[in-house]
Amino acid sequence: NAKGLGCEKTSGDCKRIYKTKLFNCSGEEKSMNVSIRKAELFDINGFLKLDKHIAPERLKTVISAGRAFVLENSGQIFGVLRYSLFLPFLDLIYIDPAFQRQGFGRTFMAFWEAQMKQEGFCHCLTSTQEDETAKFFYETLGYTKTGAFFPPEQEALELIYQKTL
Repeated sequence: NAKGLGCEKTSGDCKRIYKTKLFNCSGEEKSMNVSIRKAELFDINGFLKLDKHIAPERLKTVISAGRAFVLENSGQIFGVLRYSLFLPFLDLIYIDPAFQRQGFGRTFMAFWEAQMKQEGFCHCLTSTQEDETAKFFYETLGYTKTGAFFPPEQEALELIYQKTL
């Protein structure tokens, strides 16, 4: 699992650095230097490889507003997160399948929630389709289902989750 090693200041923003030890199929140890930082415009191509739900022009706006983060290992993006503000609404979190189930999603969410709390928010929201396993991920992190709706373009109910920070 990923363990936080502290905060490194980069141009006024906090960049969290993590070291983690992974093991391959033959039991050999592999170390990684993982960081979480605000996305920059030069990250757009790497971001779009993982986020298929946003147009490039809209992503530029989100990044320019400071509402997107990347999770990277040695400069290689393997996780992305973006959000909207009314209350902080998590639009998307995605971890490359090769890095899933290793604690990176939980670490990424804790980072984002801490950022939102630091900005003065007391609650955050997200949603997922009823037929997706993400609902279990959010519930494990302390999110509670607060509503649902049936978007016309979806076959499954969209569940709304809320968490007090």
